[in-house]
Parts: sequence; structure tokens; C-alpha cells
Amino acid sequence: MQLLASDYDGTLKQYSDKEKGLAVEEKDKDAISTFRKKGNLFGIVTGRSKGMIDPELKKYGIETDFLIAQNGSAIWSRDFQLLHACEIDHETAVELADVIKRKKVVCFGAADLETSGILYDNRQDSDDLERIRMQIKKLTEETFRQMTVISFFIRNESDKAAELLAEELARLFDGRLSFHCNKEAIDVTAYGISKETGVRWIEEYYHPDKVAVIGDALNDLSMIKAYHGYYITSGCAGLKQYAERGFANIKECLTHMMGEADESKSR
Repeated sequence: MQLLASDYDGTLKQYSDKEKGLAVEEKDKDAISTFRKKGNLFGIVTGRSKGMIDPELKKYGIETDFLIAQNGSAIWSRDFQLLHACEIDHETAVELADVIKRKKVVCFGAADLETSGILYDNRQDSDDLERIRMQIKKLTEETFRQMTVISFFIRNESDKAAELLAEELARLFDGRLSFHCNKEAIDVTAYGISKETGVRWIEEYYHPDKVAVIGDALNDLSMIKAYHGYYITSGCAGLKQYAERGFANIKECLTHMMGEADESKSR
């Protein structure tokens, strides 16, 4: 039994010539279906919360055996029962919000297990339709201070600005929070939580014969390094040196994995 933990944005969901935008291709969905019918396991590992990924899975009809959400902070079964969660200490959460309030970031939000909300939004042309589509609500200070925070998301004006801010915050919150850069965004989790720890948790849960991971951005680096995984060739070039090999899409990756399994049986 093989297991593939796949990043979503930029990995499973990529630019589609047919759709003239970001989409999940039919060829990738078909490959996932074939992979699972052979007795293997496929799941998503994403920075999104469950509430943000649910509409995507329903829209494209993607079936999974597990969901690792919020960079490993929340893990869900194939029927979306919560298996594991790691929340951020309340005082630390409030302290981070107070720090970010003084920074000139594009936007800043928090998520519990099911929903995500924007607390500070400095965009002049905020796309409310996009926010509604992704089920991201607006948070008041009062609502935020009463919620159980599982993760934060910070968006800055550029990749470099995000990296510099993440480094500054990592020093300030050392031993309390972990910061995961993903292009111009920063995902924040409880300290020590990452996509790697999420995949390790699901590995212990299922005990597959082989675990593989694939991603396209720096927040996928921890799991790619840990499992010597795969990377999407159109993604971050920095992943290449840590990965076993690259693929253009999920279909190519799963075809490779199933081919390896067939070869081992024939031997």
C-alpha cells in the first residue's frame, strides 16, 4: 500500500489552458481514482483550513483518504472526522495579532478548525467575491479574542517581504510559533508543527508500505526533505535539491508510483 500526500495550491490545482485559469485537471482526478482503486491512499496536505478546502474538493469532485489542513495543525479522516488538532496558545495568539497590527502587511487573519477570518485588511481593492468563495469571513477584535486559534495567515506585498517578516517573527516568537513561507504569504502554526509532522502523524495512523509527498512551494520543504519527496517542476526551484525527482503534475507522479509498484510485483 502506497500513500501520497499532495499539496493543493500550485500542485494539484495549477494553471489550466483549458480553463484559462487555476483548476484541477480531469487527468489528475482520473489518476487519483485509479491510484486509490489499486488499494493505495491519497490525501491533501495544505495550508488552508478545512472550511477553505471543502468547497474546492466538492467543486472538483476530489475524493481523499485524509486531509492534513493548516500545515499539519488539523488532521481529518476520509469521512472528515477530526483525528488530531494542535491549537495556538491564546496569549501567544493575541500577542502576535498585536504585533501584526503595527506592521504594514497586506492582510492578516486567523482560523479555527472550520472557518477562517480576516482581522486586518489593508488592501485598497479587497476582492469580497474571492473572500466569500473561499468562505473567509471578516473578524472583529472581540470575536478574534474569543476564538480558539489553530493557525494564522499573513499576506505581504512580495515574496521577499514575507521572508524577512517571517524571520523577524520567528526570532520574536522562538519556541512558541512556527512560520511557514509560501510565496508572498506566511502561514503560522503552533511551534514545531509543519506539513512534515502532519504526514508523520498520518503515516503512524495508516502504516503504509511507502509514503510519498509532493509540493511546489517553501512551506512544502519540511515534508519533502523528510521523505525525500517529489516537487512540481513549475514551482519553487529551491525544492529541487532536496527532492527525489520532479513532475509536471499529479498524473505524472502517480503514474510513476504505480509503475514502480507494478515493476516490483513482476520481479
